[in-house]
Amino acid sequence: MSDQEDNSEVAGRVVRLEVENFKSYRGFQNIGPFKNFTAVVGPNGSGKSNLMDAISFVLGVKTAQLRGSLKELLYSNSAGNSAEDRPRKGLVKLVYENADGVETHFSRIIAPSSSSADATFQSQYKLNSKSVSWDGYNNQLKKYNILVKARNFLVFQGDIESYAAMSPKDLTDRFEHISGSETYRKQYHELEAQKLKAEEQTSFLFSKRKGVTQEKKQKKEQKEEAEKHVKMQEELEELKSTYFLWQLFHIDQDLAKAQQRMAKEQKALEAAARTGMVADKEIAAKRKVQAGCTLERINLERQLKRRRTDSEAKNPEVVALKEDIKRTNKKLKVWERELEERKKGLADQHSKVAKLKADLDNITDAQRQLEGEMQQQQKEGQLLHGNQLAEFSRLEAEASAKTSKAKTALDTLATTQQADKEALRDLQITNDGLQERLAQLEQDKGRAQRHHDELVISINAGKKDLHEKTKERGAAADANRKAGARRDFLQKKVFDCEGSLAEAKADRKESERDRKIHEAVTNLKRLFPGVHGQVTELTKVSQRKYNVAVTVALGKEMDSVVVDNDKTAKECIQYLTEQRVAPLTFIPLSSVKAQPINDRLRQLGGSSKLVIDLLQYEPHLDRAFRYVCGNTLVCDTMAEGKQLSWGQGPERHKVATLDGTLFAKAGSITGGMAGNLAGQAQRWGDKEYETLKKDVADHRRQLEALPDERECRQEEERLTGEMQGLEKTCQYQDIDMKATMEKLQKIDAEIASLSKEADERAPGIAELAGAVQARQEKMAGMEDQINAVKDSMYASISKQLGVSSVREHLEGAMTKLDKFNKQKMALASQASKVKQALAYEGSSDAGKKVKEQEAEVADLKAKLHKLEEQEAAGRQSRQAQEADLEEKTRKAQELQRQAQDLETQLKELKQAASKHQQQGAAIKRTCNSQQAALDALNMRRADLLAAAAMEQIQLPREDGAEAEEMDTDDQVAQATSSDQIQLDYSSVSREHRAASDGKAREKLAGQFQADIEERSSLLAKLAPNLKAVEQYEAVKERERGSMEELEEAKQQAQAATHAFNAVRQARFDTFMKAFSHISAGIDRIFKDLTKSNVHPMGGQAYLSLENSEDPFLHGIKFTAMPPSKRFREMEQLSGGEKTVAALALLFAIHTYQPSPFFVLDEIDAALDASNVARVADYIREKTRDTAQGAFQSIVISLKDNFFEKADALVGVCRDSDLGCSATLTFDLNRFVG
Repeated sequence: MSDQEDNSEVAGRVVRLEVENFKSYRGFQNIGPFKNFTAVVGPNGSGKSNLMDAISFVLGVKTAQLRGSLKELLYSNSAGNSAEDRPRKGLVKLVYENADGVETHFSRIIAPSSSSADATFQSQYKLNSKSVSWDGYNNQLKKYNILVKARNFLVFQGDIESYAAMSPKDLTDRFEHISGSETYRKQYHELEAQKLKAEEQTSFLFSKRKGVTQEKKQKKEQKEEAEKHVKMQEELEELKSTYFLWQLFHIDQDLAKAQQRMAKEQKALEAAARTGMVADKEIAAKRKVQAGCTLERINLERQLKRRRTDSEAKNPEVVALKEDIKRTNKKLKVWERELEERKKGLADQHSKVAKLKADLDNITDAQRQLEGEMQQQQKEGQLLHGNQLAEFSRLEAEASAKTSKAKTALDTLATTQQADKEALRDLQITNDGLQERLAQLEQDKGRAQRHHDELVISINAGKKDLHEKTKERGAAADANRKAGARRDFLQKKVFDCEGSLAEAKADRKESERDRKIHEAVTNLKRLFPGVHGQVTELTKVSQRKYNVAVTVALGKEMDSVVVDNDKTAKECIQYLTEQRVAPLTFIPLSSVKAQPINDRLRQLGGSSKLVIDLLQYEPHLDRAFRYVCGNTLVCDTMAEGKQLSWGQGPERHKVATLDGTLFAKAGSITGGMAGNLAGQAQRWGDKEYETLKKDVADHRRQLEALPDERECRQEEERLTGEMQGLEKTCQYQDIDMKATMEKLQKIDAEIASLSKEADERAPGIAELAGAVQARQEKMAGMEDQINAVKDSMYASISKQLGVSSVREHLEGAMTKLDKFNKQKMALASQASKVKQALAYEGSSDAGKKVKEQEAEVADLKAKLHKLEEQEAAGRQSRQAQEADLEEKTRKAQELQRQAQDLETQLKELKQAASKHQQQGAAIKRTCNSQQAALDALNMRRADLLAAAAMEQIQLPREDGAEAEEMDTDDQVAQATSSDQIQLDYSSVSREHRAASDGKAREKLAGQFQADIEERSSLLAKLAPNLKAVEQYEAVKERERGSMEELEEAKQQAQAATHAFNAVRQARFDTFMKAFSHISAGIDRIFKDLTKSNVHPMGGQAYLSLENSEDPFLHGIKFTAMPPSKRFREMEQLSGGEKTVAALALLFAIHTYQPSPFFVLDEIDAALDASNVARVADYIREKTRDTAQGAFQSIVISLKDNFFEKADALVGVCRDSDLGCSATLTFDLNRFVG
C-alpha cells in the first residue's frame, strides 16, 4: 500500500523550531517564526545546514543521513569544560499549525540509556509533550502528508546533483518510494517465484504423463503379443495331443492283437500261476493301496504347492479373471448385435413368405379364369354338326391320304426341329451362365486388384517407416554409445582430478590471514586493471623439491603484489586502507630497481642454482622477479650452503638449502621448520589447485549436459518396440499379398478357361441356330402345300358353312387353344417357382438360427454371471485356503507314514511270492518271445505317456481324469501293468484311424512332425513379455495417478498466477498513479522555470517509460530540452541546465502527495543569476495562499537575488564567545508597499 491513498493537499505550515543542544546550537534556542517563503541565510560554517538537519531530525529522518550518530548530534564545545559544553541530552521541537489554526508539537529527544559515561544514546518521540512510539509519531506525520520514507518535504544539499545524474533504474526506484508501490516488491517477487515453480512443476508432470502414456501404448502391444503367443501355444499343445493320441491309438490296436495271441499262451500259465495268485493279489492289493497313498500324498503335495502358488499369484489371477469378464462382455455385445440383425432378417423373411403366398393366390385365380375362358372358347369354336361333321370327317380322311407322305416328312422335320430347339436353348442357357460367371469373376478380379494395389501402397509405406525407424534406432543407439563413452571418459577425468585435488587439498594449510589476503588481491585485480597478482600466482617452481628453499629465499616477498606503476600501487593502498585489510607490499614494474643477474653464479658447480633460474614466469614480469630474487642461491645441503655463502673469499651470497636453512650475507643463519613454512611452500601449487578445481567443475557441467542415461535407454527400447511392431505388420501384409496374388492367378486362370469354353461353344450355337432357321422355313413351305390340298377338298363344305376356309377356321381355334395351353403352362411354371420359393423359405432355418443365437446370448450372460460369481467366490476362497493348507499338510504327513508301513509289508510279501515265481519260470520261458513284443509295445506306450506328461499335454481319458494329475513315473508303471490308462480316442479322425500299414503311418507321422516343428519354430521366434497384462494394468494405474498430479499442479499454477497477477496489478496501479500525475505536470513546471521574455514558451520536459507493461522493473527516462536547444542527453546538459531540470523533477514529484512545506538546502548553488531569479519567482508564486497546490517553503541560500524575494529571513551566525550558532529572524513583509 502507498503511504497515502490519494493526492489530497493538506494545508498547514511550520510555525517555529525549538532546538536544545543540537549540533552547533547550544542550549535552548527558538528559531522563527517561519513565513510562507522563508530564506535561511548566513556565512559558510555558521550552521545553516545544521538548521536543516534539525528539521530533518525532528521529522524522523534516520540518523545515518544526518552526518553523525545520536551522540555526535549533541552540541559539543571542545574548548570548554562545563556541563553546558558537553551536554548529555538534546531536543528538537517543531511547531506545526494546520489550516484551522490548531498547533501540533512534534518533539524528538536525544537521551542516554543510562547515567554511565559510556552509555549509548536513543531517540524519544513526543506529540504535544506526550511520549509516543515511532509508529504513532509517524502516523501523525502521515496525516499531514509528511512522508518520512519518501522524504517528500526535504531536499538536502547535493540532492539536486544526484537527481540530475540519476539513472533510469534509480529514478524508477525513487518513483516506487514516492508512489508506495515498493511495499508490494517483496510479495511480488515471492509470488513470481511461486508462479514459476508451479509452472515448472506443471511442465514436468506433463512430460511425465506423456512418458507414461507412451509406456502404456508399448505395454498394450506387448499384452496383445503375449495373448497371441498363448493362443499359438494352445494350438501347438492341441496338435501334439492329437499326435500322441494317434500314436497311442495304433499302439493300443497292436496291443489288442498281441494280447489275443498271448491269450493261448497264458492258459498254459494259469495252472502254475494259481499257486502264486493269492500272493500276487495280495501284493497287487498292497501296491494299489501304497500307490493310492502315494498318489494321494503326491496330489496333496501338488495341491499344497498349487495352492501356495495360487495364493502368491492371486493378483495375476484376479487380473486374468477381470480380463475374461471384459472379453465376455465384449463378445456378448457382438452377439447381441448379431442377434438383432438375425431377428431383422427373420422379419424380412416372414414378409417375403407372405408376399409369395399372395402371389401364389393370384396365380391360382388366374389359372381358374384361364380354364373358364378355354371352355368358353371350345364351345364357341364348334361349327360342325350332324351330316356336316360326317362329311368333314370323310373329306379329312381323303385329304390325309393324299398328304400322308408330305405329312410324314413334315412330322419328321418337326421332331428334329424340336430336338434342335431344345439343344439350342440348353446351349444358350449354358452360355448365359458362362457370361454371368465371367462377369462375376471380373468383379472379383477388380476387387482383388484394388486390394492388391492398396497392399502395395501399404507395404511400401510400412517398409519406408520400418527403414526410418531402423535408421532412427541406429542413430539413437549410436548417440547412446557416444554419450556413454563420453560419460565414462568424463567420469574418469573427474575421478582423476578429484584425486589430485584431494592430495593437493591435504597439503594445503591456508590461514585466515592468507585467505583474507587472497580475497583482497582478487578484488584488486577486478577493480584495477594494472594489478597482475601476487608473486606466488605469477610463477611456478620448476621442481617441487625446491618449494621450501624458494619459500625461505623469497621470504615476505612471496605475498608481494606486482602492479604496472606507482599510481596503481597507491590506488591499491588507498583501497586496502578503506577496507581495513592487512597491508601488502606492491612492486611497480615501471619504477622498481632490480639488480642485474650475475652470470658467474650460474657456473659455481655442485648443486647450486640461482633462485630466479628455478622460477617459470612471463617475460614482461622479469624486472619484478629480478627484484625479489636478486642473486640468491639455492643448494642441497647446509655444508654446501655455508661454503657458498661465506667460503668464496670476500664476496658473500644469500643462500637457501632444501631443508629451509637460510644463510644471510651478514652472517646470520636462520633454520628449522617453522609451523607454517610447509604450508607456505605449498602455495606454489595454488595455481594448479585452482586449475584442478576449474577442471572438475567443467567436467561436471559437461556430465550434467549429457542426456540422461535412463531416458536414452527408454527411448531406444521404445524405438525397438515400434520397429518390432512394424516388422510384424510387414510380415502380415506380405502374407496377405501372397494370398491376394494367388487369388488373382486363380481368377485369371478361371477367366481364361471360361472364355475359351465360351469361344468354343459360340460356333456350334451359331451353326445350330442357322440350321433351326432353315428347317423352319422349309417346314413352312411344306405346310403351305399340304394346306392347299386340304383347302381344295374342303371348298364345298366351306361354302356350306359360309366361311372362306374351314381349315383356317379350325386352325384358328386350335391356335387359340394352343395359346391358352401356353398361358396355362406359363401360369403353372410361375406357380411352381412360387411354391419352390415358399418351400425354400420354409426350409430356411433363420428362426432356428435366431433361437440358437438367443441361446448363445443367454449362455454368454450365464457365463458372465458365472465369472462374476467366480470373482466374488475367489475372494472367499482365498480366505478359506489358508485353513485348508494346514489341514492338508497334516494329512500328507500321515499318508507318508502309511506308505512307509506298506513298503515294509510289501517287502515281506515279495519274498513269499519269489518262491512261486521260480516254480512258474520254466513255463514263462515259452512265452518270452511273445511277451517281448508285448512289452515293447507297452514300453512304447509308456514312453509316449511319459513324453506327453513331460510336455504337459493333456490326453482325454475314458474315466474323465486329467492326464496332468499323474506323475510321469506313475504313467510308465500303469502303461507296463495290466491295469493300463484307458484313453478316449473318439477325437481321432477316421482318416487317421485308417492308416494301419507302416508306410501310411510313417507318412502321417512325418506330416505331424513337420507341422509341430513349424509351429514350434514360429513360437521360438516370438519373445513375448508374459507379464505384460499385469504391467499394462500397473501402467494404467500410474497414468491415472499422473493425471491427478497434473490436474493438481495445473490448479496450483492457476492459483499462483492469479495471486501474482493481483499483486502485479496492484503494484502497477499504485506506480502508474504516481507516474501519470508527475508526468502530466513536469512539462508545465519546467516551462515555468525556463520561460523568459526572450523565450516566453520556455523549454520542454517529459518522462517516458522503458517498459509500459512492467514499468517498476525497468527504467524511467527523464528528458529535458532548454529553450532554443536541440535534444540532448541529460549528461550533455550544462550544470545550470541539469539543476533546473532536476528542480523541475523535484517540484513535479512534490505535487504528488505534497507535504504542506518544503525544505530546500542551497538548491541554487549551480545556477546563474537569471535562473536563480526564475526559481525564486516560481517558489514565491507557489507559496502564495491563492496559488493552486500552495506550500510553505524554507530555503537555505547564499544568493541575494534569491532570498530578497522571500517573506522572511532567518539569519544564522557564529557566536565566537560561546562557540555555537545563533539565529535572527527578519520579516520582509513589513517592507512590501
